[in-house]
Amino acid sequence: MSLIEAITAAFASNPYLAGGVGTLLAGSVLYVLRAVPETIGEFIGTALWTRVSIESLSSEYADVDSFIEKRRINFFSRSLELKEGALQTGFGSGWGTYDGRLFSYAKARSTQQVVPYETINVAFLTRDRSIAESFLRDSQPEDRRNSISVTLYGPNGSTGSLRRNKRSLDTVFVEDAVKTRLVDRITWFIGSEQWHAERGIPWKLGIILHGPPGTGKTSLIHALASTFGFNIKYIKSLHGLGAAFMHGTSKDLFVIEDIDTMSGGLNRAGADGTGAAAVAQQSSPLHEVLNAMDGMQTPDGLKFIATTNHIGRLDPAIIRPGRIDEVVEIGPLDLTSARRMYKAFYGRDGIRTYSPRTGAELQVMFSTMTAEEAEVALAAPGRTTRAGASHEPSTPAAPSP
Repeated sequence: MSLIEAITAAFASNPYLAGGVGTLLAGSVLYVLRAVPETIGEFIGTALWTRVSIESLSSEYADVDSFIEKRRINFFSRSLELKEGALQTGFGSGWGTYDGRLFSYAKARSTQQVVPYETINVAFLTRDRSIAESFLRDSQPEDRRNSISVTLYGPNGSTGSLRRNKRSLDTVFVEDAVKTRLVDRITWFIGSEQWHAERGIPWKLGIILHGPPGTGKTSLIHALASTFGFNIKYIKSLHGLGAAFMHGTSKDLFVIEDIDTMSGGLNRAGADGTGAAAVAQQSSPLHEVLNAMDGMQTPDGLKFIATTNHIGRLDPAIIRPGRIDEVVEIGPLDLTSARRMYKAFYGRDGIRTYSPRTGAELQVMFSTMTAEEAEVALAAPGRTTRAGASHEPSTPAAPSP
C-alpha cells in the first residue's frame, strides 16, 4: 500500500478526520465560488474600460473638472459644489457622455497628506486609449492649448503646477549662434535613442547655461520648451533630484535655475578654503546630484538644463563631459542682436554706436526711453561685459552625434 493510499484510508476510517477535511474542503469551495463574481467583475472592468486618474496638483485638473460639468448626466450626478461663484461637479461619483460614449467619474478629496488634494478618476466604456487622450486634449480651453505646463518639484515631490503661454524663439534676444546650437542639439537628441543604444551610451541630455544675470537664460529655456512642445519640471530643491528625474517623460524638460545657489555643497572646496571637511558639515547633496545626472538611477531620455551666474562655483564633476553635454555661455548682446531688439521695440533700424549690454538692460532702456534717447544712452559705455572676454562673441561649435 502506498503512502497516499494509507493516508486516504486513515481519513476514511476516522469520522472526526473525515468530517474535518470535508468541512475544510466545503469551506474552500464556497470561498472560491464567492470570489468568482468579484474576479469576473474585475476582469470585465479591466477588459472593457479605459481609466484615467487626474490629481489636483496637476495643471490639467481644473480643466477636466470643468469639462465633466458640461457633460455629466444630471439624473445620475446630483452632487454639486460652489466654485468661483458657480455650481460645479461635486464630490462623489456620476456618469456622463463624451463623443457618443459613456464615461463614469469619481471625485474625491484626500486629507491624509500635509497638503490636502483632490482626485478625479474617469473611466471610459471603451478599450480605445485614443478616446481618453482626446478627452484630455479637448478638456483644455483654447487659450491653454497654446501653453506649456510648469510643474514644481520640492524635496518631497511635486508641489503643484501652473501654465505659461508658449513663447517663440524670435522673441528671445540672445545671439543667433547660441539659439541655433541649442535647437540643433535638442533636435538631434530627440531622434538619437538608437544611436545611443548601439554604442552603449546613456541616452540623456544635460545642458548648462551660464553668464551674467539678465542675459536671457530663463527666457531662452521657456522658448526652447515652447518650440519643442516640452512641459517644464522646475526643480526647487536638489534634495530628491533623482526621484524627480524618475517622474519625467519624453515630453518633459527639467530645469534647475541658479544651481550654484541651491546648496552650499556643490563644490568640494569650502567657501573659506577649509576644504571637504567643512563642506561635509553642510549636508551636501553633491553625491545625489552627480548620480541623478549621470549614474545608475538616470532614466533614459532624460533632458535637463541648469543655469548659473557663476560656473566656477560648481564642482568640476558636475560639468565634466558625459555628465553635461553642452556648456553654453550666454553673455551681453552683440551689435546684431541689439539692433534686432531695437527694431522690435521701435519699429525701425537704429544703433550706430554700441557698447555690449545684457538683454535685461536693453529691455529697461527700450521700455522707458524714446528711440532717440536710447540711441544716446547706448553710445555710453555699458555696465555689463563678459569678464575676461572681448565684446565680440565666439561662435559655438555645432553639435556632433
